[in-house]
Amino acid sequence: ASNASSEFDWTSITPSEHLEYHDCFDGFQCARLTAPLDYRNESDPRTIAIAMIKLPAAVPDDDASFAGSVFTNPGGPGASGVDLLLQDGRGLRDVLDKPGRRHYEVVSFDPRGIGSSWPRANCFARDMLGRDAALLELRGRGSLAGDGALPYVLALQRAIGQRCEEADESGVNGGQILGYMGTPNVARDLVQMVDKVAELRAREAGERDGRLELKRRSSQEDTDDDVPRLQYIGYSYGTVLGNYFASMFPGRVGRLLLDGVVNAKDYSSGPGWLTNLEDTDELADGFFSGCHLAGPKNCALARENDTAVKGRFYQWLAKLDQEPISAVSPSGAAVVISSQDIRELLGQALYRPRDSFRGFAKAVDDAMRGNSSAIVERLFSRQIPRLRDACAADGGPERFLQEAGAGVLCADGDDISGHDLPWWKRYVRRQVGTSAVYGAYWANVRMACNAWNFNFRPNWVFKGPFTTPPAASSSDGSGKKQKPLPGHPAAPILFVSNRLDPVTPLAAARAMAAQHPGAGLLIAEALGHCAMGNGDSACLHKHIADYFDTGVVPDGEAVCEADCGP
Repeated sequence: ASNASSEFDWTSITPSEHLEYHDCFDGFQCARLTAPLDYRNESDPRTIAIAMIKLPAAVPDDDASFAGSVFTNPGGPGASGVDLLLQDGRGLRDVLDKPGRRHYEVVSFDPRGIGSSWPRANCFARDMLGRDAALLELRGRGSLAGDGALPYVLALQRAIGQRCEEADESGVNGGQILGYMGTPNVARDLVQMVDKVAELRAREAGERDGRLELKRRSSQEDTDDDVPRLQYIGYSYGTVLGNYFASMFPGRVGRLLLDGVVNAKDYSSGPGWLTNLEDTDELADGFFSGCHLAGPKNCALARENDTAVKGRFYQWLAKLDQEPISAVSPSGAAVVISSQDIRELLGQALYRPRDSFRGFAKAVDDAMRGNSSAIVERLFSRQIPRLRDACAADGGPERFLQEAGAGVLCADGDDISGHDLPWWKRYVRRQVGTSAVYGAYWANVRMACNAWNFNFRPNWVFKGPFTTPPAASSSDGSGKKQKPLPGHPAAPILFVSNRLDPVTPLAAARAMAAQHPGAGLLIAEALGHCAMGNGDSACLHKHIADYFDTGVVPDGEAVCEADCGP
């Protein structure tokens, strides 16, 4: 977990098979829910503890406007849902709520093996220095598109895989987990959580006054007799989780909103992760043209009477290929800044252009003029481990762990362990051919799986089809209730995408929506990764609140203008 979620002692909560919330942080409630380690083997007694967090609704649970729980997942894979809710939960609740009519509690969780859930995927337990040394070795080899880096990185990933196997078998992280982190397990965990939320709400209603009204509304139930259903918002990889859930458990779908959509077929089959960067370079080109239009007062890279912002930038990168920048950090660390570093910083800026473009342009312009301090600071905040943290008495803050993501994506994808060097060279060329900006970096995502599946055979694999039956309801005969048909979603899925997204292109959202009958697609005329959080849009927010209220999606596609852009 990150600094935010490490402020609470999760071990103070005893894991329970029944959902029991405890006050935590400031206005939140936390729980540790036990679930089977291996759903596919009923004779296996081992369990996991899922770290859950809830932001209560703005009204009591027994208020007539209380509308149940909305679960959310931040993506990654490997990111912490606990951290997401602590950072963005209140803003998300404000978007969902219709004051006086619909009020939701927002729930998130650290998926199995990740963050504060237990056991935890951590191949370098109590050895942050060893982890940082491996990360620095990876960085020191340079771009995967360059000469000589690829064989070394493949070997280093195999060594990391061996380290992971030893840690998993030793039980140092609380037991084995790396073979049980695939998305089918997490989707089944969601069923478990939804059921336990419904159980808790029914229990609390009975304890309070014996009435059943709360039970009827509990956990997304649309009617008295329906099973508990999931209301969910997933971002990025969270759209993969949502797609798996809907495809595996369509009769448990209440409302599903998937923002920043990953192509689930490309994610789960073939070499993998090859379609993500289809719009990346177009978005980068938009940054350069926008910089010129904004002028030197608003974009430091712009020059009077000079339209060649992009050309000047790439000429500078070519110079860095021959002569990297040498610098010293404020803490005294020796730093080399390569063209690959700058490409990665540009790629990261594309995630949130409205917040990042101006600062990125200023840092690059300073470096072009001989002052690299801002670039160095960005590298240390995003890419370069601070070794002093690894040597701190308390072990220092833990970052996003590569093995947490690998435990999921390597299990879900085809087994690519054992491929030879020419195969990987072709793979890197395909990524770079799709995006000159981010392709070499993006190839690292699947590189972690080079030896993974050899060591950790996933217990549960799902390759699709990624589809659902049409949402369908039947009347109870009174004309007042519409009961979702068993095995069918209660409402169509709502897919959401920015017009240009650096790692989840609009084409992926269109492809996935086409696989789910009746699904709608909401396109935000905005730039960056995921529509929610990249520019305010009253239109977007209204569509989202209406969807969770009524279950109605746009007929085909709908477009929302951003209230402001980068």
